[in-house]
Amino acid sequence: MSELQLDPDLIMALQALETHRVEFVLVGDVASAIYNHGGLVAGLEIVPGDYGRNIERLMGALDAMQAEIGVAGRPDPRGIDWRSAQLHELAPCSFMTTYADIDVNFKPTGTTGYRDLFQDSARIELAPGARPDVASPEDLDRMSHGATPPPPALPPAALPPEPDLCADEEIRASQPGRTYY
Repeated sequence: MSELQLDPDLIMALQALETHRVEFVLVGDVASAIYNHGGLVAGLEIVPGDYGRNIERLMGALDAMQAEIGVAGRPDPRGIDWRSAQLHELAPCSFMTTYADIDVNFKPTGTTGYRDLFQDSARIELAPGARPDVASPEDLDRMSHGATPPPPALPPAALPPEPDLCADEEIRASQPGRTYY
């Protein structure tokens, strides 16, 4: 169990996400506070898995928390009904819920998204029923500096074979009907 004391409302929001089996990586202020043993935390920032079933679970969790799209703690003036929209098209976006504000971003700056961050994340128990995957300190640093991740290395078998190099004389000599002296 983490020594960090989080606001009970943040814990309840994390528990709601876990109850709905939403796959996500926790980033932002809460993740930084976990590694720094404290800090100012205003809400949750998550990078959810971007496949269909997980998005449905996320939408179910947000609905259960009576979420509304918000900007700076106020309802979005555009009146967007997020329940009928594609979450990918709205993100990055912020939701005001009965517990805490939740920022959703499928591909934060400096990352390629959930799989990239999940790879080095750590599962940390913050409270019973709140055990999120938390982005690594290196990934948090990469996100804050906007550095892009290195491309995945190709295995040697996936690389195209190098062409056989021949001297010009060998090529001319191999052409039919021609003899060179």
